[in-house]
Amino acid sequence: MLYLFFLLPVLCEASTLRKEGQEEIANSQQDNENSKVKIVDFEKKLFKPFDSQKLDTEYLRINDLNDCLIIQDLSTEYLVKPHKTDPNIWNKPLLLKYIDNYAGGKILAHTWNNIVEWGGISDEQPISHLVVLETPNLQYLFNSNFEQISSEHISLPLTARRINTLDIDQDGNQEIVYLSNREDGRNRKNSWKDYNYIFDLNEKILRRFGSSHFSHDLMSFDFNKDGYVEILDYFYGEGKPSAVEICDLKNKKCVLSKKIGNFVDIGFNHIFPTKNGGIIFGGCPGLGDTSFCWSNIKYDNGQIILSKIDQYDLKPKPKAKAKFKIWTGDINDKPGYWVEGSKKTEFKMADRAWMSTFLDFNQDGFIDSLAIEKEVFCKRKKASQPFNRSSGDCKDIASFYIFQNVDDKSFEKHQVLETSINDTFRIEKADINKDGTTDIYGLVQGYYNPWTVCSYPQLKSIYLNMNNKSFKKASESFIENNFGLYGCERASSFFKKENQYYRLFITTPSPESKIAYLGIENYTQK
Repeated sequence: MLYLFFLLPVLCEASTLRKEGQEEIANSQQDNENSKVKIVDFEKKLFKPFDSQKLDTEYLRINDLNDCLIIQDLSTEYLVKPHKTDPNIWNKPLLLKYIDNYAGGKILAHTWNNIVEWGGISDEQPISHLVVLETPNLQYLFNSNFEQISSEHISLPLTARRINTLDIDQDGNQEIVYLSNREDGRNRKNSWKDYNYIFDLNEKILRRFGSSHFSHDLMSFDFNKDGYVEILDYFYGEGKPSAVEICDLKNKKCVLSKKIGNFVDIGFNHIFPTKNGGIIFGGCPGLGDTSFCWSNIKYDNGQIILSKIDQYDLKPKPKAKAKFKIWTGDINDKPGYWVEGSKKTEFKMADRAWMSTFLDFNQDGFIDSLAIEKEVFCKRKKASQPFNRSSGDCKDIASFYIFQNVDDKSFEKHQVLETSINDTFRIEKADINKDGTTDIYGLVQGYYNPWTVCSYPQLKSIYLNMNNKSFKKASESFIENNFGLYGCERASSFFKKENQYYRLFITTPSPESKIAYLGIENYTQK
């Protein structure tokens, strides 16, 4: 499974946000009692780790070179099941990560609980679930008969649209940042909205920041180098043009920029540092997933300044539209291309792949861009009915693009590899094969399907960095020789600690299991 985890240029010259293009949001981030949000539930637990070989599952492949422990059970059930086949909320983890904080290393796992009927109307407060494990010396955990490991199970009053861990004030401790607006299956006509939050793992305080939007892209950058990151929330305009809210966390002030849509479309954009500032990468304005764009980005005195650098065209701009039933039950028009001769029963949708990241893969001092592009081929029985992707009308064909940064002035297509978008939620980076280079993988498997989840190829799309020159998809033999398989694995996260390599994973013993497990594998490369 892959835990791998884009618009005709409107303006070519620099555009500065002026009064008519910005709105300061007064008191949007006051650090007072009004910004603090009550945690729904908090529970401390003790768990005795056990050898992963003892899992009662028929889906077990032991790697004799590795040690592997189950370090937590995750048994929360859905309050309202999105589908009858969903037995456990941990089948859709949003975050799985080890963070090496100054205050001590922690393992984090995060997911959400459905509380409303799929496509329903409700103002009921959503709930997310966070599990935090205070990790001792990891080698000690494996090398001794460790009695118990302490964990915190926290219920938070939010639904994470986007989630990341950031050291927002560079004090050596990472916080969890949430863009948490309207992403729990409610009908889009529903009036309920949520806010953005920062959760302090040490103080156990959830603070609200910014204003309420239908958020999509979570980006961060320390523009003024004051030790605090600015958080960017690129949100849907809901009948108006999309815009970005920039929140200065040090001065507790947020402003809106309505000019960003002239340079990059909403999607999985990212910002990376350059020798003279920063570059934002994403889909070009108004072209769906047909082009990629790069622009210089600066933020100064409440103004965001953008200037276009480069563009890569993937396919012609779509001229047609077709109706699609989306996952909340709403009917939306989607751009694309009708298949000639199909009598409007076949359509290629120009849909954004939502995935990108940055990495200096060739170690030349300039940060490169990596992104997924896809083509969605859809076929329906009746031309009068909307296409329904959730019911199997569509198939995704995806490609993984690597663009080389040329002196921060242009970007050249370096490599294109096959991938699968259904396996992708976010692109992650780690040295998986222990050769000193940074490899690429993803985090979350696609839609839960009990009929295929346990036979699904494990870690099927890891991309290995070949001597900082190119990427190569890891073979099945590489996966089987280096990692075990412990049940129906749903997520993997790789990290290095004290010169040893580890893999975190979430798994269930069977498709119907109401209990999931969090495991850690200390792996050795063959």
